[in-house]
Amino acid sequence: MAHPSRRLSLKFFRRNQTSTDIVEKPPEQGNLLTSTIAITVLFSSAGLIMVFAWISWLFIFNPEKIVWLNKFLPEWAQIPFGYSEHPHTLPEIQASLQAQKQTSGATLALDKNENAFLLPIFQQRTNCQSNCQELAALRVYQLATDSEFKSKREKYYRLATQLSVTGIEKSLIEGTAETDDTNTLLPLNTIKGFDDETPASGAWFNLQGQYKKGTTAIAYGQILYYNPERSNLIQLLSWKNSNGQLPKWQQVTGSDAKELILDQTVGLEPQLRVYQVKPTKLYLNPIQLDKISLKPPAIKDTAYQNAISIARSGLWTPALESLKSLQKQGKIALPATAKAQIDLIRLHAQFTKAQAEKTWASPSEQVLADLIDGRWSQALKVFKSSPQNAQEISILLKAEKGNLWNRVATTLEVNPQQPEVLAWGALILAVQQGNESANSWLEKQPKITKDTIAEIQYLLKRLNHESAKS
Repeated sequence: MAHPSRRLSLKFFRRNQTSTDIVEKPPEQGNLLTSTIAITVLFSSAGLIMVFAWISWLFIFNPEKIVWLNKFLPEWAQIPFGYSEHPHTLPEIQASLQAQKQTSGATLALDKNENAFLLPIFQQRTNCQSNCQELAALRVYQLATDSEFKSKREKYYRLATQLSVTGIEKSLIEGTAETDDTNTLLPLNTIKGFDDETPASGAWFNLQGQYKKGTTAIAYGQILYYNPERSNLIQLLSWKNSNGQLPKWQQVTGSDAKELILDQTVGLEPQLRVYQVKPTKLYLNPIQLDKISLKPPAIKDTAYQNAISIARSGLWTPALESLKSLQKQGKIALPATAKAQIDLIRLHAQFTKAQAEKTWASPSEQVLADLIDGRWSQALKVFKSSPQNAQEISILLKAEKGNLWNRVATTLEVNPQQPEVLAWGALILAVQQGNESANSWLEKQPKITKDTIAEIQYLLKRLNHESAKS
């Protein structure tokens, strides 16, 4: 038989053991938390491994892409980059290029102190007889701040980054598809900065070339941005036009930053492309040029959508007037995208209004300017004013490629009760397809009155009479 004190100690031990087991047993929540932490650490480690692997790959195959790392490293840990491992003076750089049968253009400063500059590099085009210099690359050099070079009289520079220049595909400039497998590249042979104030810190450049198609000289180019924080050159946009207008920065919207405008206007038809500088989530390319588009309408409102539809047909002034009326009513809130669309329409309306208010020597030019601006009644007055006007305007309508007809059709879709618009629709059809087509179209109009039909028949007879005489 066990001693009483021994039995008591055993009982106390078992009780304590049970109590300890209850306290130290981890709950299910603890297991879940431990598992979550383990998974997080595992994925974080995997992510770091991937980042280091990516940097290692760039260091071996494309080292100039990680030049920005030097900003975060002490001088003794700086990463060398190719032949720029040792700094060079500008004459030494130029001599090295000549040895490679390349030449350098004028340096373009990238900061106020000229501690960094852009160096254009040109090469001779093969099988070329005139204007044979083309841009081959762009290099960014930065002043070497090492202690051993500070004391020297001449300035030494390191290569920070470089960008190859390949030109622009000929099919994109002509707007046609290439018939052979290899697309011809049109060279870029000049580079300039922008004289006007530009948005975002850094420097903007315009690379340009010119191509002649028949008697038309087509200018084309690329917009580049230098990001000083990343020491990186970014090609953001390609452009072309045949009216001699170069890209420019201008205040279009209500934002603080200016927008980039590409003027591709042909004759009296305005074609203005407006791009806003927008941020991105990419480290090396932190900005992009975002085009203001009318597709789709920014608001799901019938009146707003009708105004945007009218603007897309080319009737900028009537669209702007509708949008102003909508804004005065204050029934709907306008987001930033809607305000940008309205500003784009206003920019075009300023152009068409100015053209319509000019004094034109030719009646056909006056009518065209009026119709483009939506001045239907004023255009009819010019048509009716003299027989010679009717003849000349008939020639204009016969050569019309569809822009005026699109304006007529869109306007009547929004508001079919417009006699002057119906009259111009009938005149266009009569000149291009004959009276039978014009009369058939008039009969299908849902809300046309007898008086309107009679007035249009009179205009058609006058048109036929003058056309017959001519």
